[in-house]
Amino acid sequence: MAPISKLFLPPPGLADAVFAGILRDTRGCTLSDADRLNHFPASPLISVSFVIEGGLRILPEGCDVAVAHQLPEIDRLSLTPPQASPTTSWSDGPVYAISVGLFPDAWEGLSEDAQGGSVPAFLEAAFGGYAQGLPADAAWAQFCAVLMAERSKSRPSTVGWTGGPWLSGWSRSLMHRAALAGPGRSLRAMERRIKRWSGQSRQTLAFHAAIDRLHQISVAEKNAPLAAIAVDAGFADQSHMGRAVRRATGFSPAKLNRMIETQEAFWCYRLLGERF
Repeated sequence: MAPISKLFLPPPGLADAVFAGILRDTRGCTLSDADRLNHFPASPLISVSFVIEGGLRILPEGCDVAVAHQLPEIDRLSLTPPQASPTTSWSDGPVYAISVGLFPDAWEGLSEDAQGGSVPAFLEAAFGGYAQGLPADAAWAQFCAVLMAERSKSRPSTVGWTGGPWLSGWSRSLMHRAALAGPGRSLRAMERRIKRWSGQSRQTLAFHAAIDRLHQISVAEKNAPLAAIAVDAGFADQSHMGRAVRRATGFSPAKLNRMIETQEAFWCYRLLGERF
């Protein structure tokens, strides 16, 4: 039996707040310790994770699977702030879990703690369908319904952004809104707004947008040489692109693409259709 990886997209009314949900189910699967690793790239999103069955451990950079057993499991319901570097989790047995990526400025309208920390009580209800054993599709619908009801209590902060499949669109929208909002329109004022709304600098958001454009071009130009893809994506050259990809994922583009194609642990990249 093969592991199940599933992508859930939000309904239109929630697309300006939720990027996507990713579900992983390895119950009933025979996997090696290496296959139970889960590799994720750096991300500008707030991530909310709910472990329905089993347990997950976050591995420090460079940590060997052999010592992963000694690490503590994360909480069943956890909140992770935007990550400037790639992350890896691991389960010592079957696991059934879902992670939801939310835009930080939208999350600010739901919680005063937009950068992580305590988990708001309404999230327990949002994930209730998974805890009750509902089918994954029905549980996702319940999650979205609870989140939409919670958002209706506050004023959304993502004016001008209606959602979309690419992070670069959200990044551009946020930067544009920051440039036009309020009485101060200097570069410093804009950067303060970006930091307040997203928890990240303008340069960091630009970096994530560049990686996002690279994904789009890599998919559209599958057979193009890496050097040509680098230029089309806005990088100075292939070396510049390679450094950016390594910063976001921990690997060179060529090596990462091979592992995406051949290794179970890179299931998230396959699920999101990410190529470099």
